[in-house]
Amino acid sequence: MKKLFHRSLSLVLALVMALTLTVPALAAPPTEISVEPQSASLTVGQTLTLTAKLTPEEADTAGLVWYSDAPQVASVTQEGVVTALAVGTAFIGYHIQGQPTPYGGCTVTVAAGSTEQPEAPETPDAPVTPAPATAQLVLSDTSLTVQTGQYQTKVLKAPAAAVKDGETDVTADYYLSYAWKQGEQALTGAETTLVTPVFLEPMDLTCTVTATGKTAPAQVLTASCTYRVEVLPGTMIEGVTEAGDGPKALSAIFDLEGKLSLADQLTKGIEESLETPAIQGLKHVVFFPDTVTGQTVGSLNVKADTKYTFGTTGQKFADLVFTPVMEGTYTIDFMAYGTETYYGQLTIAVYGQTSPDAGVIRCTSSGFTFSGSDFTFEDTSDPVVAMVFGQPAVGSLLRDFARGNGTPAAGERYYIDSSAYGDYHVSTLSYLPSPGYAGLATIPVTYYTRSGTAIPQTILVEAISKTTSDQFLDVTPSTVGTWAANAIDFAYDSGLINGVEPTTFAPNTAMTRAMLVTVLYRAAGSPEVTVSTNFTDLNVGDYYYSAVVWANVNGIVNGVDDTHFAPDSPVTRQQIAAILYRYAKFTGNLVENQGSLDGFVDKALVEPYAVAPMAWAVGDGIISGTTNDGVTTTLSPLDHATRAQVAVMLHRYLV
Repeated sequence: MKKLFHRSLSLVLALVMALTLTVPALAAPPTEISVEPQSASLTVGQTLTLTAKLTPEEADTAGLVWYSDAPQVASVTQEGVVTALAVGTAFIGYHIQGQPTPYGGCTVTVAAGSTEQPEAPETPDAPVTPAPATAQLVLSDTSLTVQTGQYQTKVLKAPAAAVKDGETDVTADYYLSYAWKQGEQALTGAETTLVTPVFLEPMDLTCTVTATGKTAPAQVLTASCTYRVEVLPGTMIEGVTEAGDGPKALSAIFDLEGKLSLADQLTKGIEESLETPAIQGLKHVVFFPDTVTGQTVGSLNVKADTKYTFGTTGQKFADLVFTPVMEGTYTIDFMAYGTETYYGQLTIAVYGQTSPDAGVIRCTSSGFTFSGSDFTFEDTSDPVVAMVFGQPAVGSLLRDFARGNGTPAAGERYYIDSSAYGDYHVSTLSYLPSPGYAGLATIPVTYYTRSGTAIPQTILVEAISKTTSDQFLDVTPSTVGTWAANAIDFAYDSGLINGVEPTTFAPNTAMTRAMLVTVLYRAAGSPEVTVSTNFTDLNVGDYYYSAVVWANVNGIVNGVDDTHFAPDSPVTRQQIAAILYRYAKFTGNLVENQGSLDGFVDKALVEPYAVAPMAWAVGDGIISGTTNDGVTTTLSPLDHATRAQVAVMLHRYLV
């Protein structure tokens, strides 16, 4: 029987590269790991240092970690030091994280300590500090619902964990370990574990996090998170490209045999494949950027919570572009919506290597501004004097970026010495990654020398995603979740939203009408206001006075009646959509990308004035559903929006 593409891809790819490339030998993962001793008996409180022997000895140790399958019985540090904590048996393994332990570990049996008083040592041990009565192990989530597809390997991530003593974070004083179970069956894993469901039935798992005191091993705290894994029909689409080919539309990437494009694999399926069926009535797909593996291999310009259609309207699947960077495998999960809903995984294998001349530039969601020192060249006889930047694979380039706005770069020349050669200095140009994106992005650029020689090059950027704010102490995974920190810091760094105090953002507080209008006023550059208002509930000295008058005069916001604005009233999600819609029209931005509200069960709650703005906000990826089950089913148009939610919507709109 003909072998399926996805089963033979890695083997054939390896053969292709072996025949076409000569690359330096790299250390491979170990083929065997043995732990000494293989068994040990300890009493509560005793410690033991284990030794791991790798075969071959020069094997790559990247990703190797120690773990305990019963951390409440015996914990282990990443130096291999085992501490007996309670009566029982624990298996201590040294393994490649996320993979089964090769060739065993050490079985530790823990018995109760002796009741006899030990002979006093010549030098007394340091006193053991009891665990503070107020110490708590806090998890970002105690229950989660996630989705995956049949036959698809799903990576489950442990919740973020922190040890708090009152308001003080004392996590650094503890070792954290993780134990995964499906029912009563222990699973291999550390901070992550892998599941590959075969049946279309829900799976229930538990991750138990244990915090063990570093200086006092008897200090043990535990907390658990339960996972409901909902299993949908699965699909897998796979393609191959060369790093040297540059950016390619997904519709132009084919399987190894060059027969089926990625789009064809979705709509037509792969013959004889249970894992790549044809999806009937396919309408759109939604990608999950937080599931990407192989970030260094390449980048895909997808946005979270955005529908990529196979029709003629909205953001199209055919417009998605993958930019290869270096040899390896890139994967990302997605949902495909047709007559049935499928959970899928896209895999792109890249062979060949590129070496961008410019080093990797790292940035957060707030992006960065170029400087002349970013561009240094050895050739002084015909130096580079100008640059023309192409469209980044992910994100955007803006000139004179300020307050969340700027002028898109459109083929102009940027100069290292603008006073001598031209209008735009390179320091007027900023790069902004797409909201929610983490990973590599490439920026094509052509250098022009003094004599006029054109030199095509590539700039490589790594966008780093944050789950905790750099500015606000109350924006953490445990206080607001992992979805808001990037947008909040972007809004703060851009001067759009301030905290309620220097280090307090109040992310879960409702956004008021006055706050929202002030944010848009700042984004517009805080223009001078010379007119007055009929609103009797505004005072000239209010921080939002000029913003409200400006927004009302320009048709961006209305009052609740002819004489009242209600500045302290919370805004609803549909009001935000309407205000952003009017602001977009006022600033000359297109609002033609109308999405569909048909997929939301509460679309009837959207009031008539907000239907078109809501459809635009959904189609443009500004507003997504409010459920957390992986499928966006509710709009919640009448719900009050929090400051964190507004920061995320604003980030998606501006960038």
